[in-house]
Parts: sequence; C-alpha cells; structure tokens
Amino acid sequence: MSGPFNIAALDFWPIRIPLATPYHLSAVLGTLTHAEAVIVRITLSNGIVGWGECDPHAAFDGYTLERACSDIAKRKDSLIGQSVEEWVLNSTGMNFSGTSAAAIDVACYDAYAKAIGSPLWKVLGERRHEALNVLWPTSSGTAQDDLKIIRERYELGFKTFMLKMGSRSISDELNRLTQVFSEMPSDVQIMVDANQGWSALQAEEFIHGSKHLPLILVEQPLPAIDLLDMSKLVSLGIHPISADEAVTSTESAERLISAEAADVISVKISKHGGLANALLISKTVKSAGKQILMNSMIEFGITQAASLHLGITLSNLLPCGHAYMSTLRMSDDITNFSNLVTAGKITPSTHSGIGIEVSLDKILQYEKDIAYE
Repeated sequence: MSGPFNIAALDFWPIRIPLATPYHLSAVLGTLTHAEAVIVRITLSNGIVGWGECDPHAAFDGYTLERACSDIAKRKDSLIGQSVEEWVLNSTGMNFSGTSAAAIDVACYDAYAKAIGSPLWKVLGERRHEALNVLWPTSSGTAQDDLKIIRERYELGFKTFMLKMGSRSISDELNRLTQVFSEMPSDVQIMVDANQGWSALQAEEFIHGSKHLPLILVEQPLPAIDLLDMSKLVSLGIHPISADEAVTSTESAERLISAEAADVISVKISKHGGLANALLISKTVKSAGKQILMNSMIEFGITQAASLHLGITLSNLLPCGHAYMSTLRMSDDITNFSNLVTAGKITPSTHSGIGIEVSLDKILQYEKDIAYE
C-alpha cells in the first residue's frame, strides 16, 4: 500500500533527560531525578511525519523503557502500510492499551492531522477553551518549601498548585497545609496528591482535619485497587476526590465510576494508551456527570501537546490550572512546547497536527542505550 495516508516507516528512540530539580512524589512512588520516554516517528508515503511519545514509570504503570521499546519493536512491521486515516477515523487505538500504545496512537493522530492540514483539536472535537490555566506542583516537603515555590511561580502567573503528600504523618501534613493557606496569596488555588500514600484511616483523618480549607481536590489518597474505601471518602462530601493511578484504561474508568469512587478523573494520554482511549474515557466521565483534571506524568512536549489539544475540547474540565508545566521542570526538552506557556496560561499553536517542533538532534543527544527483546 502506498497511498498518501499510509505508513512507510516507523522509527523510535528511548531517551533520558535530568529534571531541573528532583521531584519527591510520595513514600509509594519515591523521588524522580530524570524524565524518560520513548519517542516514535512515523513517516507517511507522502513524506509527512507524525510524532508520538510514551512516558513509562514502573512504579506507576508497570512499564520500563525496555518494556515499552520491546512492545513497539514487536508491532513495527505490522504498522507499515497501515492508513493513519483509517486508524484515526476507526479509533483503532482503542484496541490497544499501555503506555507503549500511546506513542503509536499519538503519532498516527499527529500524522493524520498534518496530512489534512488541521490542528489536532479539530480532529478530536469542538474547541471549548481558547487557553487553559496551568498548575504547578510542589514536592512532598515542608510548608516553607511549598510557599517558596508558590511565591516564585505566582509572580510568573501561576495560581493553581498541587502539593504532593503521602510521606509524612497526617498531623504534619495538616499543619503544613494550614500554614500554606495562611500565608499564600488569596487568589491561589490548592489541591493535594497523596499518590496512593495513605491508608483509609489516614485519608479520612486528613479529609476531616482539612474540612475548613477550600481544597480543589484530594487526588488518589488510597491504593488504586481500593475502590470501596475511595467511595467512602467520596460519600463524606467534604472535598472532591480525584482518581489518577486507579484509572489506566477505559474498563478501569467504568469500574471506578460505577463504584462512585471518585468525583474527578485525572486524564493522562500516556497512561491511558493514547488519544483514542483518553477521548473515550473523557466522554464516559462527562456522561457520568464527573469532572476532569488534565494531568501528566513527567512528560516531554509531544505528550503534553497531545494532551493540550484534547483538553481544549472538553467542557467538563475543573475550573483551575491543569498540568501543562512538565517540560518547564526539565533541564532540557526535545520540543519547543514550553514556548506555549505564558503568564501561567497555555494556548495551543495554530499549526497542523500537535503544532510543535520536535528536534531530532536533541533526541539523538539524549538517546539512552538500552537492551530489549
């Protein structure tokens, strides 16, 4: 097959780039010092290039760079000759799951949108937002650590902050949170993320202890498998409860919604296996009357751009900042995505596809030599 929409070649590279500052998540997920990804490039018969990316995190989704590369290498030959037009219009990406599938799916969407001369969001739906506010996370540290970051980023236009928790006692976290609220600017919004770091008793203690504070949400306070206790936290009606690690597929999203185990769903392109699955999950969440936080792993600009194009089409986003700051937290990136962030807001470019520049030179500079099957 040699039509203009058919895949003629597929290349991929595992990369690793240091973060600008180490990022402590929780006692469960530990501290990150580097960002890792597999970058996929597909070339169509007419020369158009589509870029994809997956962002494995073994403690989060069970994937390593080696596993992701192995998956992509095994699928490479079967993808040659496939039509990206058929891939997108038939939502073929929904037939696959896992972070490695995300790289291929995003690359197909990018190539197809470029082939028809359209920005990606037009392929995904109707534009609902001209721009989105951007949140900024803090590591699991002290109130003074948080306030230092909040003050610095507030001056740059950021007004939503996610405080990582899950490594300290609940009393320490409540004292930390109370101090942050007492000293931060009055128009700042705060959410907390325990990254599965609490027991059910700890989570309930935290929620009752913080009921006087206007938290945007409490994200994934419990282990991903504990839907029963998550539903009990939701039933308290004190703070919105967000599910992140608990939602890795369309099936898990449906189970969580059926169990009434979250008020908010955290959407991440890489963990959902690509745009097709993320779009279906987003529609499922909307039908259930729930809200969405556009969130991120530690991601490079390709995944961030794909997430942005999806985010601006969704009508049920939380009224706060969303996670489009990932590349700003790295020592370098392989794209120019960071240029889209201005004064705490992000606006997608008007170019076709995901709308950003990808540097092959940077990819080769940061390519990691790994062994995989």
